Amino acid sequence: MNSQIPSKTTTMPAPSPARHAMVPGQIGAREQQRHASNVRTMVMPRTMPARAAPCEQLVSGHAAVPIRDNVYAILSLSGGIGVSMVAAMTALRLAQRRHSCVLVDCDFTAGGLDVLLGLENEPGLRFQTVKAPLGHVDGPALNHELPRWERVGVLSSQPWSGEKPDSWEILAVLQALAESNDVVIVDMADGALYERVPELASYTQILIAELTVLGLARAKHAKTMLSRQGCAKPLIVGACPRGASPSKSIVSVEDAQEYLGDTLLGVITPDRHIQADVLEGLGVRAVSKGSRRAIDALVEYIEDDLGGDDDG
Repeated sequence: MNSQIPSKTTTMPAPSPARHAMVPGQIGAREQQRHASNVRTMVMPRTMPARAAPCEQLVSGHAAVPIRDNVYAILSLSGGIGVSMVAAMTALRLAQRRHSCVLVDCDFTAGGLDVLLGLENEPGLRFQTVKAPLGHVDGPALNHELPRWERVGVLSSQPWSGEKPDSWEILAVLQALAESNDVVIVDMADGALYERVPELASYTQILIAELTVLGLARAKHAKTMLSRQGCAKPLIVGACPRGASPSKSIVSVEDAQEYLGDTLLGVITPDRHIQADVLEGLGVRAVSKGSRRAIDALVEYIEDDLGGDDDG
């Protein structure tokens, strides 16, 4: 295992000289002596990972679809860790910084992003109702038909009300939205869609890694999966598990980075007030305090990647 860690700036103690490369079993034993504060106060270096160059793909005999470089896909192999919440908060913060942004739900198994945001009764298109004749979608027209959430257009998935879109339809929709907006944030759920639509690997990937022994093992597997699909090195954001005992269950940022061989961009933490709002049907109304630093760091990376830096 490669035990060399990318350079980082952090408020946490320096690693012991006796540190060795770890395996998941070793992580769990050591973390009982750490506290959750270790994962919440940090400043990470702003070094963008290499990304795949934009390319064109021929899908199922349809016309070539150019892959845009302003689409960001968020995924995690740890269920219930909050991929949809991270996607929503990232899109919200981008909109607050005056970027035209669309949030797309590519979870065609569970879906329901509009429910999470309190938009389930709002009129407008859902993914299952978008038509792409001859593999083409009119971006401005699609934008106009989307429900709006805090200045963010939302294309949600409702798997219970229609068939899964074909691969070429998915790419045509994302292409149209990318051409008509500054940024497209995609909720990719657990990344299972990559097997069916490998062209999605050309987008920038944001991997959510749960800071537990099992969560980090899954994140490492996700990195391997993305690499096999031809993805460039993903951005990685840590996530504290819900209901965990900080002193016993949460792996420190330092150890997570050593195990994954990557720098974490930041760490998101659960917010019981936002969770209560969602359960009451009020939707996500703000970026949670515990996640604000990580979300802002992610947004700044996206702005740098796009070549702009509009502060709002």
